[in-house]
Amino acid sequence: MKNLPPISALKAFCVAAKYESFTKAAQELNQTHGAISRGVKQLEDYFGVLLFERRNRRLYITAKGKNFAIRMNDILAQMERACEELASKATDQKLSVSCEPSLAMRWLMPRLENFRSQHAGLDIHLSTAGGPVDLAEQGIDIAIRRSDFKWSDDYWVTPLGKEEIGPVCRPDYVQNHPEKQWTLLHTRTRPQAWKDWEILSTQSISPQTEKFFDHFYFSLQAAVAGMGVAIGPRVLVADDIKNGLLVAPFGFVNTPVDYVVLSSKKPQTCEKTNRFITWLQTAFN
Repeated sequence: MKNLPPISALKAFCVAAKYESFTKAAQELNQTHGAISRGVKQLEDYFGVLLFERRNRRLYITAKGKNFAIRMNDILAQMERACEELASKATDQKLSVSCEPSLAMRWLMPRLENFRSQHAGLDIHLSTAGGPVDLAEQGIDIAIRRSDFKWSDDYWVTPLGKEEIGPVCRPDYVQNHPEKQWTLLHTRTRPQAWKDWEILSTQSISPQTEKFFDHFYFSLQAAVAGMGVAIGPRVLVADDIKNGLLVAPFGFVNTPVDYVVLSSKKPQTCEKTNRFITWLQTAFN
């Protein structure tokens, strides 16, 4: 390794050797004529060997220069292939995942460490978004969504499970607040959530007051804080119910919506995608 000259000088020489012209080499490499000339001179001084002859204002490669160029072209090509393979392998270990924001924060993120412990080496790049998605344009491998919009017919769809919803509140909220004194917590991202539950469950609640939040996540956090009763999808509140932070006094009812995974190809044809989706299905159920 001690006898290796600068790679930039070797590359400049190889391109100059191909054209027997510093000017054309400079154009191909987007460098100046002087930079190519200095790179070649650096090699000639380094090895003490003449690589080009200058005659009649033209450039001619020497026999030693020609032999050296042939060998160096092959070596540089091998280096380029090795770098491409390494970069490709690094990319193969990354999976770009887009997920519904509330599902990501309240369900997926707390479980990702479990996935990493089982699948060391596969790096999940998580972003949050809901609704329509263009996998190719956004550089996303898979998207976890509610099935409440139209997606591309080219996408492969893997179902995770039905959405179930129901009122949730802190365990002591029902005891301390008669039903007529409840505060209903609404979210502007799903303003019809309470009405949907009433239709699906054939039940209704007459609140004393109502509060509105910009996002589902905030309404559920408000319920945990004892501020009122929110509509919660079972998957988003399962951990809080298990840990005694929330209760579902009326249980849950199915909605017409499913949670699904969208991918641009059949999961079984991509090892990293298949590993993650298989884990998702197990964790979801």
